[in-house]
Amino acid sequence: MRALVLDETGTCDALRQADLPVPEPRPGQVRIAVEACGLNPSDYQRAAYGVPEWEWPAVLGLDVVGTVDALGAGVTRVSLGQRVACHGDIRARGGFAEYTLADSTVLAPVPDQLAPATAAAVPSAGLTAYQAVVRRLRVGDDDTVLVTGGAGAS
Repeated sequence: MRALVLDETGTCDALRQADLPVPEPRPGQVRIAVEACGLNPSDYQRAAYGVPEWEWPAVLGLDVVGTVDALGAGVTRVSLGQRVACHGDIRARGGFAEYTLADSTVLAPVPDQLAPATAAAVPSAGLTAYQAVVRRLRVGDDDTVLVTGGAGAS
């Protein structure tokens, strides 16, 4: 499969195209045929510092949208051909590739009419907003929230 890889820590300018083996899902994982992958600050920050668990060459890309094309043992939550989005594991190879792996429990269904680039802009920003509003601020049904400058991850 084709992928954009990083051979060592550095800037995203050092990304190069390479051929890597198509990954095979382990139990509880799915393989996703990538349609689009978001680029987030965490991607270029990780490029600069690396992650101890990375397999080199590293593949960045946390926010992935695509179609499930292989199921690992025990996966029942999703089906082959289902369109999904996920925020990947920073320790694993990401979505700047034709295929990536994801734990089946972190997938969200994506409607067919939603453009790939739009869907790929949601996972990281959406989880950040959710954690801020629901987990930290504990905003309830009767509360009002004013957002005065939401931007990024698009």
